[in-house]
Amino acid sequence: MTNQAPKALILTGFGINCEEEMAAAYRLAGGAPTIVHLNEVLHGRVSIHDFDILNFPGGFSFGDDLGSGVVLANKLRYRQTDAAGRTLLSDIREFVAAGKFVLGICNGFQVLVKLGLLPNLGGNFEPEVTLTHNASGRYEDRWVRLKVNPASQTPFLRGLTSFEVPVRHGEGRLVVPDAATRERIVALGLNCLAYADGDDQETGTYPLNPNGADLNCAGLCDPTGQIFGLMPHPEAFLAGCNHPDWGRRKRLGELKEEGDGLALFRNIVKHLTSLPHPPAPSPSERESLGGAYGESGSEQEEFLVEEGAADYRRAGAVPLHLTADKKSWFKTHKQFGQQMRKEPTAAENQLWQALRNRQLDGLKFRRQHAVEHFIVDFICLEHSLIVEVDGGMHLDAEQAEYDQGRTHELESQGYQLLRFSNEEVHNHLPEVLKAIRQAAQPNKAGQKN
Repeated sequence: MTNQAPKALILTGFGINCEEEMAAAYRLAGGAPTIVHLNEVLHGRVSIHDFDILNFPGGFSFGDDLGSGVVLANKLRYRQTDAAGRTLLSDIREFVAAGKFVLGICNGFQVLVKLGLLPNLGGNFEPEVTLTHNASGRYEDRWVRLKVNPASQTPFLRGLTSFEVPVRHGEGRLVVPDAATRERIVALGLNCLAYADGDDQETGTYPLNPNGADLNCAGLCDPTGQIFGLMPHPEAFLAGCNHPDWGRRKRLGELKEEGDGLALFRNIVKHLTSLPHPPAPSPSERESLGGAYGESGSEQEEFLVEEGAADYRRAGAVPLHLTADKKSWFKTHKQFGQQMRKEPTAAENQLWQALRNRQLDGLKFRRQHAVEHFIVDFICLEHSLIVEVDGGMHLDAEQAEYDQGRTHELESQGYQLLRFSNEEVHNHLPEVLKAIRQAAQPNKAGQKN
């Protein structure tokens, strides 16, 4: 993804009417937006997997006749997109599991909530909260101030503390049904945006809080930080002169060229651009895994769709060595690891026979282990040491680029990586073991001190 503008898919149609503003936001932020009618996706002519971020803009989908976002959410949940019975919700689940991002604004936020994509505490993509009529009983069209929750993990809000944007909604009041759900949302920092007063303090006072939302919540993210939704409209404040007070600000010399809302789009574009590669599994890994990754109707796909990835957290959200904790795995990656342990390559098996049961200097190695959104061949968690055994496919240019990015990201998490070819393992195993032993020595020495 480096040196390539992140690709943003913006859905429109069926009453959505803020797609052009959202596209303008991505263009100003350096992204590459594409506006597509939802039918193009539902009929299989456009794949969301060709993009980096999926966007649900504001509007009045299906006239909101049955409640804001309800009809569109049901269409995405139940409308089959192929003969195998897949739905767009199935695709979105895979999209997120691949490390990509979803943004919903106003009506789009309502859709994400009704779909169960937010907050998705249980990981099963079932609705856990709802959005209903404003406490004022009226449609609210006004400017509000928002405070960013410092505990939030989503890159959309990175570096932001507070900002102004407009709201335009009649059903924006978030309702959390029980205390347990409320406590989990707060504990995980998923209530990432709150309505605030002029001193940037959370408030439930009308009209500063225009709808009476529980937790004074104006926006939610999921536990991964990849799915983000908010009721206010950041795409409506891209330039300083969009603000109703722009004239006075200009006369006082306080008018900024950019509007506050543009920062959210700059954040996600910057984050996506910084990623050195697409998330695992790589193209060749997908091919070698066959039905284990996204093959319609497969048992593995059902595992992905039904189980989700509730407790997966992105880099920095969990301590390094807790990657061994099953709660922090992508459950689909656990499935991949199980299959790959059953079918190792000859070189992987040969090295494993030399590493297993602490045969090498008492070092405990695991094989085909999930680390963040990767599966590594061998890992010694105690010494943050990863060993990869590469076959001929790793000489392919695309795979080599992927490997380089994968190494970069794992090293940025504090791991040391060693790579050996199949031939090195087969023909020079003592030298391979010596290199592994030496790589672990600095860590062992540090532990003794």
